[in-house]
This record gives sequence, C-alpha cells and structure tokens, in this order.
Amino acid sequence: MCNNSLIYMINTGSSTVLAGGIVPLTTIARRRGRLLQSTGDSITLNAPGYYRVSATVTFTAPVAGNISLAIQKNGVTVPGLTGASTITTATTEIEQITINGIVRVTCSDGASVLTLVNTGLAITTSNVSFDVEYLD
Repeated sequence: MCNNSLIYMINTGSSTVLAGGIVPLTTIARRRGRLLQSTGDSITLNAPGYYRVSATVTFTAPVAGNISLAIQKNGVTVPGLTGASTITTATTEIEQITINGIVRVTCSDGASVLTLVNTGLAITTSNVSFDVEYLD
C-alpha cells in the first residue's frame, strides 16, 4: 500500500519548557494524508505500521547542566529516541539536539500519540521541528 502520509510540525517562537514538560509544537508546516494528525503539542499515529520520526530542538538554558529530550509514544520513552547536550554557560550558550529513528505501532496499540518531552533541565527553545512519515 502506498500511503505517503506525513506531518511536519514547527515552533519558531521562544518557548520555556520546564523539566518534564512537553515541547510545544505550534504550527503544521506540511501535512499529507490522513494517518497523521496534530493533537495540540503531539502527533497522533492512526494506523499500525512503521513511522520515521525526526526532531530537532535549538535552545538555551537558564542554568548550566545536562539537557535531554525524548520522543515518547503514549507517555513512554521510545528506546533509542533520546538526545542530550550539556550547557556550560547559562542563558547565552545556544545548543541543538536532534533525534532520529523509527517508531512501530502494532495492531493492538490502536491510535498512538507521540510527544517530544524535555527530560532534563528547563530550557528556552528558539526553533523546534518535528516530522513523522508513515513508512508501511
């Protein structure tokens, strides 16, 4: 089956994301097909199969320390879909984390929800992109 469903979400504004918070996704930049839906700050996968995911977050942090992000499916971190960076100069140092991988949705999962979660210290984002493409 050739579906070609994809969604590309962005947030180019400044957003403060506390530790444990969901990274905001404010705009649908591109969308094709019906298998992927924007649901607030998350993306819903509406069919079983494999999905290619990619997220990039540019940020600063109010304090020095370890920053980490994770892509979660239904509230659980997907193994291998994490990224980390260390801020050494608070407030002014700009860092970027990119996460790429594959998510599987089984028939028993039903619709699944992906979120990009800050699992480290609080950050202020300046650019966020999160795209998902249905593979099969």
